[in-house]
Amino acid sequence: MASLIDRAREAAEPLIEQCGCEIVDVEYKKEGAEFVLRFYVERIEGNIDIEDCVAVNKLLSRHFDEIGLLETNYVLEVSSPGVERVLKSPKDYARFSGSQVDLSLYKAHGSDGKKITCELLGYDEEESQLEFSYKDEKFKLKPEEIAKMNLHFTF
Repeated sequence: MASLIDRAREAAEPLIEQCGCEIVDVEYKKEGAEFVLRFYVERIEGNIDIEDCVAVNKLLSRHFDEIGLLETNYVLEVSSPGVERVLKSPKDYARFSGSQVDLSLYKAHGSDGKKITCELLGYDEEESQLEFSYKDEKFKLKPEEIAKMNLHFTF
């Protein structure tokens, strides 16, 4: 049986695409006394704004009520992934190739430790490796060697 997140993603995807957006991630978790079903979405082209999130939320809310997605009370949230968004998929790696990223690694990268900011150069699907540039050095890592990878944001 598909998980709640999988069912929610499957039910939401066509509606979100109608709004010119796509799903980045879906979460379902308890926060305080409430359960929260949260969709992170972005525009297929251009930047997402609050009006996009409101439109998607209204569509999903009506649809989920109609199909009875959840039998318990929950809060539905639609949000952008933010400027420091987490990169998780080959699609993310391709989209943000050439961008600065913050890596949290399971093992230290040389003498620089487990946290470094570097440039994402790309993703080699055949080798299942990400390529980076750091201090004029190129190196590769498998996604499972990375605890977390975020877009780097500088004020």
